[in-house]
Amino acid sequence: MTKLHLNEQVNSMKKAWLVSFIRLPLLFISLMVLYILFHFIGGEFDFYLLPILSTLSFTIVNIGCFIFLHLLLKKEGLSLKKLIGFRSDFLIKDILFGFLWLFVLYIPFVLAVIGTMFLLYGTDLFQHFQTVFVADEESISLSVPRWFIWTTASISAVFPFLNAPIEELMYRGYSQPMFINEYKKVWIGIVIPSIGFALQHIILATTLQGTIVYAVAFFLWGIGSGIIYHKQKRLFPLIVCHFIVNITFGIIPIVFLVLGT
Repeated sequence: MTKLHLNEQVNSMKKAWLVSFIRLPLLFISLMVLYILFHFIGGEFDFYLLPILSTLSFTIVNIGCFIFLHLLLKKEGLSLKKLIGFRSDFLIKDILFGFLWLFVLYIPFVLAVIGTMFLLYGTDLFQHFQTVFVADEESISLSVPRWFIWTTASISAVFPFLNAPIEELMYRGYSQPMFINEYKKVWIGIVIPSIGFALQHIILATTLQGTIVYAVAFFLWGIGSGIIYHKQKRLFPLIVCHFIVNITFGIIPIVFLVLGT
């Protein structure tokens, strides 16, 4: 192996690690900026991980990651379109596969949530779901200008359209094949991006226990998605699956928040 080839391989691995773990620090930075802005405009907000700001933060980070990944792929002679692998003649089939993978992935996800809750609380797990996934109401105060709510909702409306393809492109489409090629072991190539995928979702948690549950559940979701992509060799069905989830958990809560203000 020549020195030039070795340097290229090292640089490729640096990019794969960066793509797999860059989102978590970017999300924290984005949340901090939004938190400061929130107080600057006069909002009374005592819990900075409330989902409305998390969704907005993800949207901001997704825009940055879209630009970053586009430039990265361009330097390598690739494109986002090629990596997604969209084909109009496969559209119906890919959508159907997307719904299938949604069902398949939700099984280990739900089992992970219930299993982790059982380890934390034993047989009383169901009595603690609200306290784990919804912060104590007494610890949260939300006083926001109406215009800020509508602005946030409007910006976050693009969340599913950006989040689904960007996350799948970064974790499965780009990083996973590079790790598999480098370490010559499929399970390593799937596990590493899945860790990054899980860690970024702890941003959504409102409690310490929720952080643990989210990390475990989304790690298993990442493992499942990685296996599907490795076997099927097509990213678009997973993007469809991811999009459906994001529509449910991204748009609807904001709509309810807007209607309730």
